[in-house]
Amino acid sequence: MAGQYPQPVFLDATVISNFASTDAIEFLVELLESPAVAPAVRDEIEHGQSAGHDYLDVAADAFDEGLAVTDVPPEAGETEIRDRLDAGEAESLLGAIEHGGTLATDDLAARRLADDQSVPVTGSIGLLVLGVERGRVDRETADAWLDIWHEERGYYAPVESVGEVLDDSENER
Repeated sequence: MAGQYPQPVFLDATVISNFASTDAIEFLVELLESPAVAPAVRDEIEHGQSAGHDYLDVAADAFDEGLAVTDVPPEAGETEIRDRLDAGEAESLLGAIEHGGTLATDDLAARRLADDQSVPVTGSIGLLVLGVERGRVDRETADAWLDIWHEERGYYAPVESVGEVLDDSENER
C-alpha cells in the first residue's frame, strides 16, 4: 500500500501546483495528517501567483489554514543539499529530515538525495494513489486530475493512469 507516511509530509512547489491546478488543495489537507510547506516553497507559489498563474490562488489561500508553513532552521542546512537542489526542494527535504517526516516531490534529484538520507518520499502520483486507496477520491477523478496535469501544466508522469500503479501494488500483495 502507498501508505502510511511519517508525518509531517513536506510538500514541494510542483506537488502543490499540480493539486492547485485541479482545485484539490483541500484534498491534500484532508488526505494528509500533517501537510507542511517550507518557507521557500510558499515563496515559490506566491511568486508564481504574482506572475499571473491564478490557479495558485487556492494554494496561497491555504497557507497556515491547512497547509502549515513550517520553518526550517538555517542551521539545519546540509551544504550538499542546499547546493544540489533548488531552494524549495532543499528546504522541503531539510524540513522532512529535521522533523522526521516525509518529502513529497516529483523532482528526481530531490528524491535521490532523500533516499541517500533515508527520508521517505512520495510524489503527486503517490498522493493520488493514497487518496484512491483511502477512498478520498475515485480512480476516474484521480485520472482526470492527472490528465489536467499532463495537458494543461506539461507535467510528466511515468504512468497515464493511477490504475497502473494501483494494479501493480495490488499484484504485489
